[in-house]
Amino acid sequence: SSGPAGAPARTLLPRRSLNRSPGAMVKATPAMKRPAAARKSKAVARTKAAAPKAKKVPVPAGVGKIRIGIIHGKVFDPIKVGTHDKKYPEKFKIKNNTGPNADGWGGQYHADVSTGLKINRLHPDVFDIDFMKMEDVSRARLEKNHLTFNFWGDMSIALMNGKPDLARKIMDVQKRGEACGHYPGWNYYEWILHKPRYMKQCMQAGIPMIPTIFVDNGFDAKKVLKQIVAKGWDKFLVKPGYMSFFGVGVINGKTQDFVDNIEPLLQYEKENKKMKEFLVQPYVLKPNGKVFDEIRNFFVDGEWAYSVYTDGTDYEGFWEQPQGALKEACKKMAIRAYEQVKKVAKWEGKPVDTLLNRIDIGVVPDKSKKEGWRIFVNEIEPQMTTWLGRYCPFVIQDRMGQACVNQARKLLRLSVAKGRKMPTKREHVAQLLDVLDQRLGPAKA
Repeated sequence: SSGPAGAPARTLLPRRSLNRSPGAMVKATPAMKRPAAARKSKAVARTKAAAPKAKKVPVPAGVGKIRIGIIHGKVFDPIKVGTHDKKYPEKFKIKNNTGPNADGWGGQYHADVSTGLKINRLHPDVFDIDFMKMEDVSRARLEKNHLTFNFWGDMSIALMNGKPDLARKIMDVQKRGEACGHYPGWNYYEWILHKPRYMKQCMQAGIPMIPTIFVDNGFDAKKVLKQIVAKGWDKFLVKPGYMSFFGVGVINGKTQDFVDNIEPLLQYEKENKKMKEFLVQPYVLKPNGKVFDEIRNFFVDGEWAYSVYTDGTDYEGFWEQPQGALKEACKKMAIRAYEQVKKVAKWEGKPVDTLLNRIDIGVVPDKSKKEGWRIFVNEIEPQMTTWLGRYCPFVIQDRMGQACVNQARKLLRLSVAKGRKMPTKREHVAQLLDVLDQRLGPAKA
């Protein structure tokens, strides 16, 4: 798009930056009719994640409990209506969730807190839960826990919220990773935040992505524009390659407009002189001129779990992707991308499955393709993202609660073996893990 008199626009893009939230929760004219296979009533879908039947194995006296931290804060990731824990703490309910001045969206009960409550429900004699918001995060707080799952409160979110001092404090915790029991680990987290890292790795593996000019050592407006012209791109966008959110730091427009007047691009260079990494890409639109749609594929505890259609421009265009060729093609591509995730996801130096990843597959209608569309990997997200549990075929907090229990078993076994300092005796932690093994069988690898 372009501004007045053809001047290139520096605008916020609709949900196509590193969009961990659904974007502005406003009414919009539906851009695409919901497929019949995806039409469901608003009544709760009560399909439960099949929990393994736990044997009745008592906890030995005197070993205490495993304390799990949950860093929460998403107020826009609601669970299915009617599935909330009956003892959901009053202080965590998001009551102001409608209208222009709402604090949240989608109801009172959200996925982060609900998952923590589910962990405790599954094994109340084994786990205690320490709920905290990112403002509460500190080394001292996390060192009181055996393990802490960060669902929404990493340093990049603190920076996005304009809190650099808090971001530095959280980064100190995140960098210590296993020593503080903070999950996810630092190297894997950084791999995702440095988008060029995973993009290049995926491209080397032959996974389709948007054509990209990678700028690795600062933005040079004249040099970049010359490269864009050589590519023959009619429109393009530039965004930071590290920790970019919701269109912040993005400039986009028609190539010819910048050729005629490079000043806005030179100004962008000055404004972002402290940044090193940038991504320059053609502006990808559907044939109707609107931003491309995505099918977001979710992996839970190392396995593909569900996929959700999200419209490129309609902020209410969400539903479970119906069965069919497009769903399967996107699933296969997402699995290929997840194989790259597995190469970097480690704990105590050992490969581990991730707790949750969201891999967004861009979809553009294309009559030149026999399938009628072309697809590509657009984003890889960590667990600090929207889970879109309202649109999956099971109760999200049930599945995630089970996944957290399984992850805790694996991660703590590794940390116990490593000799990590813990808030209780390591042998007591090992005994509690033995109880879980006896109840549930071996932890899923």
